[in-house]
Amino acid sequence: MTERQDPDLPLLRAMASGDTSACAELYARHGRSILAYLIGQLSGDQKLAEEVLQDVMLAAWQGATKFRGESKVKTWLLAIARLKALNARRRKRPTAAELHENIAGDAPTPQHVIERYATRLSVREAIRELPDDQRETLELIFYYDLTGAEAAGLLGVAVGTVKSRLHRAKNTLRGILQRKEVEE
Repeated sequence: MTERQDPDLPLLRAMASGDTSACAELYARHGRSILAYLIGQLSGDQKLAEEVLQDVMLAAWQGATKFRGESKVKTWLLAIARLKALNARRRKRPTAAELHENIAGDAPTPQHVIERYATRLSVREAIRELPDDQRETLELIFYYDLTGAEAAGLLGVAVGTVKSRLHRAKNTLRGILQRKEVEE
């Protein structure tokens, strides 16, 4: 991975040299999205997610010298976050996950705002019903903009597995939303 491919690489190198301001900058760039990921992984428990985020940044600081550059720094941070979240979930059994509000938009009318909000709620509820592996794959691809290869590396599975999980997740999600539409 080169600096041109990953603009966070110089920050990680500076962190490896002991530059605390580089760590602060890396946190400023990715802290919010990692926190949102952790909230989703930890069933909406923001307090726990904030604690785990601190653990993630500490692990990144301590492990900066060991970064091999086989992925983008953001993907590496998400991999650390995933492991820390798994450990936190093992210690505390979660309730239903709540996705962080990532979708925002300006609406021309109040009715449009209400409809859009209702749609987001429906989709979030449907995503919570997905099996964990499908939900996590869908979130990594669509909410965190990882490529299939990056998600595969993070999850420790083949790219084909990511593709099939994503395909199953979309189909399952479509079925859940159609079922909810009929119920209403």
